[in-house]
Amino acid sequence: MIPAEILTMAGGSLVGFFFKLVAKRAENEQKRFEMFMKEKKFADESADKAVQRVSVDGGKWVRRLIVVSVLFGVILAPFITTFMNHPIVVEELITTKILWGLLGSKTEPVFIEIEGYLLVPEIRQALTAIIGFYFGQATVRR
Repeated sequence: MIPAEILTMAGGSLVGFFFKLVAKRAENEQKRFEMFMKEKKFADESADKAVQRVSVDGGKWVRRLIVVSVLFGVILAPFITTFMNHPIVVEELITTKILWGLLGSKTEPVFIEIEGYLLVPEIRQALTAIIGFYFGQATVRR
């Protein structure tokens, strides 16, 4: 049979270890929180310095230039280029099957000359993004 003094000493050691572990975890959490707050403070200071370096009006003019460029590409460019009669060369990938596809297929680029204006999907996507942005902004103001 184990003496009561040894059981008491082992129990006390376990309880002491447990309380020390809990205290260390709380200390680590406190240090982590302080580091997070310092990092947040430095991030705020950095953002403030960045705003002081670059004018907010410059960003507005860049955004306006992008909007005007996209609108030009969608609205005005098709009308202007039709009067110039400059051909546009477009690349298209043509896939040909060898022996009705039994031996695979071969893909090669073919360049086709077209008349008029080529409205690429990227310009349309940019236009829909701009429209969505401005409509979304208008609904928030109300």
